[in-house]
Amino acid sequence: MRKYLFQNKIMLTLICSYLAIIAAVTGAAGRIAYSQRQGELLADLNMTLMRAVNEYENLTSHFWNIYIPIFERGSETQGILREYFSGDRTKDLTAMQKMELASAMRQMAARDDNVRWIAVISEERAVNYAWFSEQNTLQRLGDNFPYWEELAKKQDVMEIYGRKAFRVLEQNIDSIAMAGGLPGGVGRGALVVGLDVAGLERICRSESEFSTLQFDVILDGKSLFTTGSQPYLPEDLPEKGMSGILRSPDGKRRYVQVSADTTRWVKCCYSVEWGELFRLSHRTTGFMIFSVAFLVALSLVICAVMLYVLNREVKVIRDGLVEIGENHLDSRIKGPFHQVGFREIADAINAMAASLKENVDRAYYYELRQKEAELQELQSKFNPHFLYNSLELFCARCYQNGDEDTAELIAQTAAIFRGFIGSETFIPIQEELAFSKRYLKLFSARYGEAVQIRYDFDSEVLQYGIVRNVFQPLVENYFVHGIDTSREDNVLCFHGRILNDEMICITVEDNGLGMPEEAMQELNRHLYEPITTAKESYGLKNLHQRLRLFYGESCGLELHKNPNGGMSIQILIKRLKCSEVKKASRNKNPGTER
Repeated sequence: MRKYLFQNKIMLTLICSYLAIIAAVTGAAGRIAYSQRQGELLADLNMTLMRAVNEYENLTSHFWNIYIPIFERGSETQGILREYFSGDRTKDLTAMQKMELASAMRQMAARDDNVRWIAVISEERAVNYAWFSEQNTLQRLGDNFPYWEELAKKQDVMEIYGRKAFRVLEQNIDSIAMAGGLPGGVGRGALVVGLDVAGLERICRSESEFSTLQFDVILDGKSLFTTGSQPYLPEDLPEKGMSGILRSPDGKRRYVQVSADTTRWVKCCYSVEWGELFRLSHRTTGFMIFSVAFLVALSLVICAVMLYVLNREVKVIRDGLVEIGENHLDSRIKGPFHQVGFREIADAINAMAASLKENVDRAYYYELRQKEAELQELQSKFNPHFLYNSLELFCARCYQNGDEDTAELIAQTAAIFRGFIGSETFIPIQEELAFSKRYLKLFSARYGEAVQIRYDFDSEVLQYGIVRNVFQPLVENYFVHGIDTSREDNVLCFHGRILNDEMICITVEDNGLGMPEEAMQELNRHLYEPITTAKESYGLKNLHQRLRLFYGESCGLELHKNPNGGMSIQILIKRLKCSEVKKASRNKNPGTER
């Protein structure tokens, strides 16, 4: 089988093409699956990023709701804050002032559920305070307040400070801060609000397949929020709405996507290691490749089994052809065959062998018959020769006695017998017609004007030849069986025409007695039966079989009934010239010429 596979170039080409196609399809399918899976993963991350951006915007957009009471002139809150920011630096707040300040900041915090603390920072006071929503208490700000450094550098009316954690009353406070300045006339300082980042943290840390996923909120190159152990602050961070693959300081590449839906100076983004994204995107690729490899292996096994079965059946046909080719025509190709086409091929070869054997047997039979006919012809030439000499003697005596009519009939009879013993078996059609005319004169002497003989031959037909003594048995058959002696207008007509590029059709028809249709059909069938008596050898059957023996099975006689009475005998012969037949005979028997 392996030898057959690798020596059969067509099969090898097909297998290689199949593997190449499978590889291309697998690669394309893997690429599509990779792109689709990566798209799904990134779509989930983009959705999470969008939610995180919305959460961040909600956190920062409500600051003005908290900050606006400072600008409400005449309000209790503004009065308390004005007193706080413009108070004596050396004096601390009284208990009543602390209660009022805590109440004012509680009212401000009520405007936003995300507020964790509010700090009032006055440049005039030595001690500043912050209100914490969870503890619902007003506390002094000590050195552990994480935003002292940012406040010391504060310049803008509103600033956002990054996420930081500090401890208050044994509790950890984790928040981002927003600081706003004071309106004129209130004092100098800042109002700072701490916003809870738990919701943002919860969104960014929602269930994900990535272990290296990190969300960052960046403002002017500084981190406001991150879910990583360290903020991710690349210098070549893509613009808003863009993505890219960047190399981090540790040498690893990270895929970065920046949201397009943030405020002017803020960038919200997520990043994940490219290797992890690539691996998760190819999660199904391995299974796909394994499945394809399994299917390819299975298909190759099936192909190998089918090739084995095909090769075995081809070998049976090949061995059968070899045996038949060695002239064992009785041999037959036997199955079983699983392929319908091979069974049909084997049946066709068996039929061909049977037909070939039949043709060989028939050719052998015809060869024997031809040799027998040639022997009979040689044995029968003596008597016609003797009769011909005797008729010449009778003709001479009739001329001596003055009986010229009888002498002419005897001369025609002698000419007919001379034609019988001629050496040529294939003569021109024109010569055969001349011989038939002599034979017809004998019968014309008997019937006189009661029979008319007509000839209608195309001039081209006369260029070809025909086997000897074709018309004589037809003429004899007409005068013996077909002539109607009760009428005076009997007609016997000979027609000859070119049928096609290979055949000539000669028709001999009469208006005589004819025969019934069933008898004519029986006679047509009888023409193909073997000659069993000497009497039959000179009849229509002898002529039919001589024509088939010389020209082939497509030639011969066929009898028809004329519509107006009488019979029509159709003769089919091949277009052969005498020179062609003589040349072929010399090539076949070169020793016959001297």
